[in-house]
Amino acid sequence: MADPGNPYHAGSPSNGDLWIMYVKPGDTVKKGEELFNITIMKQEKSVVPAVDGIVKRVIKTADYKFDKKMVPVKSGELLVELGPLPKQCPECGEPFANLDFKFCPHCGKKV
Repeated sequence: MADPGNPYHAGSPSNGDLWIMYVKPGDTVKKGEELFNITIMKQEKSVVPAVDGIVKRVIKTADYKFDKKMVPVKSGELLVELGPLPKQCPECGEPFANLDFKFCPHCGKKV
């Protein structure tokens, strides 16, 4: 289940069917960008992240337009787990995970 107090958890807003998942692990997402859509009694509900982050894992996936299948979900079920964005080099823009780096491992510039 998604932890409602964790801004990096994106869960189903109610019982319904997962219609489409827009993200995959490794994707970078911004606050307010669509992660997935749930259909609830023939109405579509978009789910967006509360914070910017990187997709760590996707628990369930669906693409109704491709395979004509929807995946049932329960209210509060964790569907996408995000993680904090990695630090980026101000010079080349490449991400790096270790915040203790003094130099960019990609371009060598001081950070």
